[in-house]
Amino acid sequence: MAITMTETAGAREWIARPNRSLTPTVRRGMTCLVVVSSLLVSGGFVLAGAWLVLPFAGLELALLFFALIVVERRNASVESIRLEGDRLTVSTRLPHGSSQHSFHAGWARISFETQSDTGPDPLLCIRSHGHSASVGRLLTPAERRQLASELQSKLNSRLRT
Repeated sequence: MAITMTETAGAREWIARPNRSLTPTVRRGMTCLVVVSSLLVSGGFVLAGAWLVLPFAGLELALLFFALIVVERRNASVESIRLEGDRLTVSTRLPHGSSQHSFHAGWARISFETQSDTGPDPLLCIRSHGHSASVGRLLTPAERRQLASELQSKLNSRLRT
């Protein structure tokens, strides 16, 4: 997946997004091409007298539309961690819901925890004062370890200053 880090005056933010092999413009163009070609082919069969092709072409286009909606929802997913001053804010927007948690950076602890919905790969868990936030659903295990290392390093450096 894709993770980017931005640093501005006193703040650092890590943002994870899913890989997008098609841009929205290319995806719309591809969809239009498939719809037009399907309608042309099914129209040819209808003109030849095989009108039963039309319902199946409609079903094919409905399934394509449903699949593209699922892809669009997944592409809207984002996880972000923002470290600004003494606040650590974790925001997630996934297809099954969104959440935002804020922690005091000096008290936040980072660990890896396996969760039932993610399989054997543990997620990055940030906890403080009985609250926790899990991130890393959009990252590979290696990217999670790298993010945890960077985040732990930044939190430790803030404690020393």
